[in-house]
Amino acid sequence: MTCRAFPLICAHTGSGAAPDNTRASFLESIAMRADVAEVDLRVTEDGKVILLHDHSPLLAELTLEQLNRPENRVKLSQVYESHTITTLDEVLGLAREYGIKLNLDIKTKAVIEPAIRSIRNFEMEELVFITGCSDDITNRHRGIKVLYNTPDVLTEQEELDYIGWARIVCEWANVGGYYGLNLNYRTCRSELVEYAHRLGLAVWVYTVDDRESLIEMIHLGVDEITTNEVNLLKQLKLETG
Repeated sequence: MTCRAFPLICAHTGSGAAPDNTRASFLESIAMRADVAEVDLRVTEDGKVILLHDHSPLLAELTLEQLNRPENRVKLSQVYESHTITTLDEVLGLAREYGIKLNLDIKTKAVIEPAIRSIRNFEMEELVFITGCSDDITNRHRGIKVLYNTPDVLTEQEELDYIGWARIVCEWANVGGYYGLNLNYRTCRSELVEYAHRLGLAVWVYTVDDRESLIEMIHLGVDEITTNEVNLLKQLKLETG
């Protein structure tokens, strides 16, 4: 992590017109020429990794084939009346074809092993980053880029001693073999960015949508920004030269 270029632009799932975590939404990320596309992952009863944000008891009861039947899909969401369920394998294939990076937001521990098998099968280690539930991945799976998720909200004590907190999480991520930190942009300040970079850690922030906050994160020197406003962030990139 030596280059401090403009942050990678990450399209938050559903950042276009299509519903979240659908094939159409992923294709929009590609069409918008985002650097990274973020998707949420869960696993079906037969161990198939799919794009889905919210938990459903159907995941423990149905195979992917069963879940993808129209009468079952709509029980997950009305979105699936007109969209089929998308698998991680589909997304990995598209990402490899178009050269877009992936931020895989893993929602449960059960997703980890089948997701990593798919990443390795597609030889996508260089284009994939893992956030979310990342328990022990760095110890068990070398070569996978994992970001350490910090808490969404700081405690009163962490706010009072922000520098101390920033050093602790950075050192924890460094010792744990993480690629970097993934944090709510509201908890990201210059002290953390500077210390993380000193340790060779990337700093990713989510989900930044207003112009003022986007500019602030750019000026802080973060390495990636997840946003629903991809075109706005691309315009800011042009403005900054």
